[in-house]
Amino acid sequence: MKPLIVIIAVLCCPIFALCQDITGLWKGSIYNDVTQKTLQYEVLVSKNDHGKFTALSHTWFDINDKKYYGIKKVDVRIAKDGKIVLQDAEVIANNYPDPSAKPALQLNILDLNNPGDDASLDGQFRTVRTKEYTVSLTGRINLKKTSMLAQSDLMDYLQKNSKDNTLTAALK
Repeated sequence: MKPLIVIIAVLCCPIFALCQDITGLWKGSIYNDVTQKTLQYEVLVSKNDHGKFTALSHTWFDINDKKYYGIKKVDVRIAKDGKIVLQDAEVIANNYPDPSAKPALQLNILDLNNPGDDASLDGQFRTVRTKEYTVSLTGRINLKKTSMLAQSDLMDYLQKNSKDNTLTAALK
């Protein structure tokens, strides 16, 4: 009887992951293995009327003691094994030093821990190689779900630029 219960539990885990609420604001950090730097990272996940998840990400980083940011539209899916997959789709806004440079797109594979009020997303990231970025960057992401919308750089940006149709379209 016990093996049957274990088999049922293992098969149902991905189904339970699909039922988890990942919508909301997630704040934390990215640790880059190559540069050995920790960057601020925020992700705002929403769910449309058809049940499809979409997201925006906000990353801060320093180059020569100057602070830069990037805001990207992110595709979101839940894998069969219950992992949360976030993949950059396009850059929406930035203040990068070289406006012609194509930014490296990022793929995050995350685990949802402690669903509920103390939820966190943890896992690995990897950037996609491009002509300009021949080395794929890797590292770890640690995010916590937060209700502190007023203390969010991403939410602040969205409020200041709410008339921008690309931001509204990105969350649909």
